[in-house]
Amino acid sequence: MRIAIGSSSTTEIAAAREAWKIFSASLTQDPHEEPEFIGYTVSGTSAQIAMSVRDLMSASLDRVETLILQLKRERTEADFYVGLESGFNVVDSQGPRQMAFLESWAYISDGHRGHFGHGGGIVVPHGIADPVIDRGISLSIVLDRFSSEREISTENGLWGILTKDILSAQHAFVIALIAAFAPFYNLRAFS
Repeated sequence: MRIAIGSSSTTEIAAAREAWKIFSASLTQDPHEEPEFIGYTVSGTSAQIAMSVRDLMSASLDRVETLILQLKRERTEADFYVGLESGFNVVDSQGPRQMAFLESWAYISDGHRGHFGHGGGIVVPHGIADPVIDRGISLSIVLDRFSSEREISTENGLWGILTKDILSAQHAFVIALIAAFAPFYNLRAFS
């Protein structure tokens, strides 16, 4: 079994491995088969943070579609293609009621059909969200400033900062992956 991931991020590859362990028995005929998880740098993906559910879904889908084409050019393929994306879902984007939620999304395809999954969301404090949304400052720069002012570790990313390291980006992606893979491992419910 070969799982191609549209990212070379160790966090995203680890999330795919962790999620796979949870449901793989429902997808493989040979329980002893060792899956191969391969991360690929996918060209043409946006460097800007997503600001809506539509952006998050589109970015994860684009990663998969680009990955499939990239592997076809290399004359190779995978059993599953994985696209992951984290970013903001901005609600009431105008005025003082503006809220942003950090969300993680996955899109999975077997090359013929594909499905989305969502890894939950958490509200992002205005001190982090507003500079990114209103002034276009990079999230990594905002997080560096925010964490140094409060002496907080950024090891688990924004998920870790907001949950005191109870959740990490990897956890959020694992949930999104379990949800996105569900139509493949639970055919009865989705047919």
